[in-house]
Amino acid sequence: MKAIIRRYNRALENVVEARLAFQRLNDAAPSDAVDVWETSIQEAEVSRNEDPTAMDIMQSRIKTGQTMKAITADIMREDGLSISAVFDSGSSTEWLLEGLNIEDEQ
Repeated sequence: MKAIIRRYNRALENVVEARLAFQRLNDAAPSDAVDVWETSIQEAEVSRNEDPTAMDIMQSRIKTGQTMKAITADIMREDGLSISAVFDSGSSTEWLLEGLNIEDEQ
């Protein structure tokens, strides 16, 4: 029960950020695409009692093609191969990896 309460509280904390991200997505998309999305969602909502698979339109169809492990390996390899006039102590790699970890946790 405590885990459910923690998840609920975390969801409440993230709702503002999620709504802002959703608004940015809608603002960036062409208005005709947003209209198509809204129509598709409304149709799925109406149909979901008879056909639960109608809600599949809500799933992301984006395929990244790379695992987090592969992305991390690429960043570390690129950091090791880069030749720079300015000495880099490796902190840029650590910073990027930390950012990826934070995004992965969200």
